[in-house]
Amino acid sequence: MTDGPTEREKFMSTQVDPFALVPPQVIQHWGMSLAVGMGLIALAIVAWLRSSRSSIDSVYFFGWLFIIASAIEAIDAYMTGGWSGFYLHLVGAVLFGVTGFMLLTYAKTSTEIATLIAAMYFIIAGILNIVAPMAANVPDRGWHVLAGFITLILGPVLLGYRTGKRVQMSAFRVIGIFIGIDLLFRGLAFTFLALDLRNH
Repeated sequence: MTDGPTEREKFMSTQVDPFALVPPQVIQHWGMSLAVGMGLIALAIVAWLRSSRSSIDSVYFFGWLFIIASAIEAIDAYMTGGWSGFYLHLVGAVLFGVTGFMLLTYAKTSTEIATLIAAMYFIIAGILNIVAPMAANVPDRGWHVLAGFITLILGPVLLGYRTGKRVQMSAFRVIGIFIGIDLLFRGLAFTFLALDLRNH
């Protein structure tokens, strides 16, 4: 007969199911996370459709697209406050908002500025989307980490594309396609999370 729990038992007791940490009200309103995911996927499709129009006006369009995405994330952050997933939405809202503002304010000066802003967003967002879900022990964090890796790769690829010999206006199309990819995988991550919340 032992006097207390063994080291193994102590270790196993710390391995908490991430879904067990989600407040009941968040699970009950899983549809909100689903709406966020579907909304981001819809914005991804819009970005791809707009990317076929290579002009400086596209930069303004993408800027407003980020602002809308920021509002979606901010609303969900408010609705899901009180658990670790709040910070995931908060990070997304801030990044989308800052990037959208910078595109609307500074990107009109040149294609290079628009490319640099988008590339820096992909790199920073990619790193945070890898680290934050793991640190916060978010359920289904594997999808968020995958989305983060994909977003992170887009940054250097976009910078490398601009250093090559390309037609200047085609950069707007590439930016639009990459923004669509980022929004798609982020949207899928939240969609899968919502579906798993429904089953809990």
